[in-house]
Amino acid sequence: MKKTVVTVVVALSLCFLLCSCRAVDETFSEITSRYDNLAKDAKISSFEDGAVLIDLKKTATFNRLVLKARTDETFSFTISLPSSPSPFYGNDFIGGYRYCSFPAVTTDKLVLSVNAENDPKIFEAEAYYVPADDRSFSVSSYVTAKYAYSFPSNPPTDCDAFDVVYSAYIDKDARVRLPDYYLDGQRIDGEDVLSACVKNVRSACPAAKVFATVLGDREFDDGLTMQQRLSSAFSKREKLAAELLSFVEKYALDGISFDYEYPLTPTDYSLFADFSAYLKTCLPPYVCLSAAVSAWCVDEKRLGAKRLAPFDRIILMSYDEPDKRGCHSTFYTAYSQLKHLKKEGVPFGKIILGIPLYAKPTDGSQYTPVYADHADSIPFFCNISYADCDGQLKPCFFNGRQLVADKTALALDAGLAGVTFWHYGLDSSDPALSLISVARRISDPRKDR
Repeated sequence: MKKTVVTVVVALSLCFLLCSCRAVDETFSEITSRYDNLAKDAKISSFEDGAVLIDLKKTATFNRLVLKARTDETFSFTISLPSSPSPFYGNDFIGGYRYCSFPAVTTDKLVLSVNAENDPKIFEAEAYYVPADDRSFSVSSYVTAKYAYSFPSNPPTDCDAFDVVYSAYIDKDARVRLPDYYLDGQRIDGEDVLSACVKNVRSACPAAKVFATVLGDREFDDGLTMQQRLSSAFSKREKLAAELLSFVEKYALDGISFDYEYPLTPTDYSLFADFSAYLKTCLPPYVCLSAAVSAWCVDEKRLGAKRLAPFDRIILMSYDEPDKRGCHSTFYTAYSQLKHLKKEGVPFGKIILGIPLYAKPTDGSQYTPVYADHADSIPFFCNISYADCDGQLKPCFFNGRQLVADKTALALDAGLAGVTFWHYGLDSSDPALSLISVARRISDPRKDR
């Protein structure tokens, strides 16, 4: 089908009605109660070529724009000022809800150009000015034990916290097991690996907190499934709590995190929740307890707000699930999953939004191109790059710099605890291309972008 370019001139409240019903997707109350919608009083009038002019009758300064559409048929869009054809913002899909962030502009009108199969039926916009402040917001990252073992002394990007993964596991007898590693042809004791990981990260990033992620998916030749093994461990809560407390103290960790989002039965969920509540009572107040979860398992039957209450951090793994285009970890995916967690009563102040540093082919094939390998081929406003997938070039959906800026802005403005990236070794070492650097600049807008 032939693509058409639809140009809409938008001033700060794109509230022209293309149908009589209201949008299902609304801006989080944490934002609307804190900031004024500068677009609510705009006058709308149409002119030639089917464009729509919305005039505030006054000039306003803002750095966030919300767009809402009736359909999800946008391929890309840009935003510019009437006085300048060069866009100051661009990205891919608008969908039911899109939160756009950019350096502050001062104007009474905007030009929105949309590349779509059909009229996307954009029917509403909101505009906000979000000033810099001193809100607590963490930019963190997972880091593999292998990478942390040789962590660079002068890392390209700093983080507030690192979650070390693939170093600690739980067996059926409620013991914390540290696997040995084969590095540079040598076998290295697991305890030495983790000690070096913590030392290296702290040396390179002295202000960063270091957590260890405890997994359960390592095979121990015990004849049990992952769920059976973990449920066996969680049922021995006193022993496992003592093991974990000793583990934290031995390696001087700032906290521990469970990556156990896929229990199978109500009993498995109950055992995990009961143990987590008990463990929290055993940990010193300065030790952080966190868990990684997927949105689909957050409900009253599995991991509802009450069961998640003991955790200081709830890491939302908002990636891997493709939309109808085959794109994983889109903006709307993050927004809709946060909306689901809020509906379930999970406090935003505990949630850390997960962002991938890898892509997925849009055809659904099993391949994960690394952002660092494609960063210089992805323009600031784009998310697609072609990658070699088993000898065939395929379009792959990354989280580009503008998309990461938008996700970080939404998380910051809505009062989330922070964002985190999977995983540190996949980011670009070029500060101008680094996605973690983008998140840090957005989280502290007093810095130059």
